[in-house]
Amino acid sequence: MKNNTRISILLILLLFGCQDGNQIEEIKSSNQDEVNAALIFAPLLSYKANPDLSFTSHERRGDLVERPIKFSSEGTIYYIDGTGDCTGYYQAVIEGTGKGSHMGNIIVELGYCTDADPPMVLGTVTASNGDQIFVVMTGAGEDPVNGHYQNYFIYDGNGRFAGAKGSYTLYGVVDYVNGVWFHEGGGVISY
Repeated sequence: MKNNTRISILLILLLFGCQDGNQIEEIKSSNQDEVNAALIFAPLLSYKANPDLSFTSHERRGDLVERPIKFSSEGTIYYIDGTGDCTGYYQAVIEGTGKGSHMGNIIVELGYCTDADPPMVLGTVTASNGDQIFVVMTGAGEDPVNGHYQNYFIYDGNGRFAGAKGSYTLYGVVDYVNGVWFHEGGGVISY
């Protein structure tokens, strides 16, 4: 609980409390690991705390449109000392870039605590304009034809993706030894 409080305070200070850029840099440099973890995992914790997969108001109005979506991305995976609920374990940090239909250039940020098997992998895919989709991995394995795969559920977003729902499957390689990955694939998104 103490680490969650510290991370929350850091986020509040970073986002609202610091009028001076020097204050932000002082906070970031003195607590860099906690700040990195907070910035990566903060948007994801809302799903873990309250995984509401129900329909949003605009879905009830019927103005969501289902569209195909494709992704191609690559990046790194590394581990940091866990904070908050992950204290005593390692946190995997998965970062990358690529391209996504409806999104242009994307930044991929995923993470999980190594305390669970299978782990709850939560993530954010950020479009070139800053709009985001929020995802949770729902399964992974080996396909005899396509190799390694990961299934994701889109449970929300912001900007034009607010209230988004959907799912997609990515195929590729995760090389834990060298800390790199590559995936491509697709599915559907409604927004």
